[in-house]
Parts: sequence; C-alpha cells; structure tokens
Amino acid sequence: MCAKDIIANVKTMYDIQIMYSKAHQALDYALPLTYGTHEETFQLLPSFIYVLEQKNPRTITNLQCDEDGKFLYFFMSLSASLRGFRRCMRPILSLMVPI
Repeated sequence: MCAKDIIANVKTMYDIQIMYSKAHQALDYALPLTYGTHEETFQLLPSFIYVLEQKNPRTITNLQCDEDGKFLYFFMSLSASLRGFRRCMRPILSLMVPI
C-alpha cells in the first residue's frame, strides 16, 4: 500500500480529500505498528533461520553481520529448490579448441 492508495481509500470510504503528505504520515505511522520496526524484525531473524532449518533439512542459510552486529546480508536456499535445480540441470561438457 502506498500514500496514493490511502488517499483513494479515504475518498471512497469517507468522501474526504486528504493531502499526499498527510497520507504519507499515516503510512509512516501505520507500517511499524503493523509489521514492527526494522530493529524488531532483525532480532527475529536468528529464530526464523532456526525454524527454517528445522522444518526444511538441507536448507542452506547464511546470515552475515559486521563487527558491530549490523546486518550485512542474509542468504537462503531451500532444500526443495536445490533438489529441483540439481534434478533439472543437465551436465554440460565444454571443450576449448585452440584456433
């Protein structure tokens, strides 16, 4: 949802025209209430990784943080995707012939 969607919803539901800045303020207020802050969701990431690996054996995960504990990147490859990739990829033989 974006500010334009909020403007349209308020217009449809209440027949009131609001400014874009007010809709953007409402969005900035509502998103952390709905989804939590970046800091809160980052703290949940290790438990998410643990559950993911328990429910999907052979899943590959990698969480990287810097020395201060700041997030750098998170990689995951689900075991089902890995199996499908291995099963569908055909071996390729490549020969280099000097000219």
